[in-house]
Amino acid sequence: MRNNPQTSDSFTLISGLAHELDSPLKSILARTRKLINDYKSRDFEFISYKDFKVIIATLEQIERQLEHCSQTTSRMMFVGKRQALLGENNCRINDIIRSVINEMGRQLESSRIKLTARLGKDLPKVTVGPIECHQIIHNVIINAVQAMPGGGTIKVKTSLDKAYGLVDIDVTDEGVGITPDHLPKVFEPFFTTKERGVEKSAGLGLSIIYSIINAAGGSIHIKSSLRKGTTVQISLPVYKSK
Repeated sequence: MRNNPQTSDSFTLISGLAHELDSPLKSILARTRKLINDYKSRDFEFISYKDFKVIIATLEQIERQLEHCSQTTSRMMFVGKRQALLGENNCRINDIIRSVINEMGRQLESSRIKLTARLGKDLPKVTVGPIECHQIIHNVIINAVQAMPGGGTIKVKTSLDKAYGLVDIDVTDEGVGITPDHLPKVFEPFFTTKERGVEKSAGLGLSIIYSIINAAGGSIHIKSSLRKGTTVQISLPVYKSK
């Protein structure tokens, strides 16, 4: 029996989104349990300033994790909308980029990130569905945000390569960069440099978007310099209606 490519793509997409939820939910659970264990037997007729700061700091960390979960579940619900069926195999990349930036506005602000977008005019559609394209752009920008814990600037640029029939997307950050020994491994499933703390990752984001881009006949390349930043270069084929 031949595998249904659409079913396989759907499974990969949903699996990836589920993994994105797993890490922050575990972090929320751990932080909540610690807060309960630390304070459940305390007398709260009076609370010290130090205790108050600890509680508020923990709640702020939980809020950030819940915001990430909310964004992820929103994308899951987007999958179910009639206007964004997985069967669609084309979209306008600039519309997707604007949508992702709008969704991430609060997160970018709280992370002290300035995002600038130079989007090519009148770009043709690309041969990737809106759901998959949303996941590609969201994952790349999230990685850029996480690479700049102290804030900074992310630059997004789109353009048309007429000679090769491709739409190019470049996302550049000013982050910590990727070490030369890690760079060849970034597209491997479960490989991650985020092993600790609230940003711990399942290591599936880049491997999933690599699969999506490769299946569409596109390409993705990463250039990075340690402590200077990273540029993700994506090329997607122009959609040709039949």
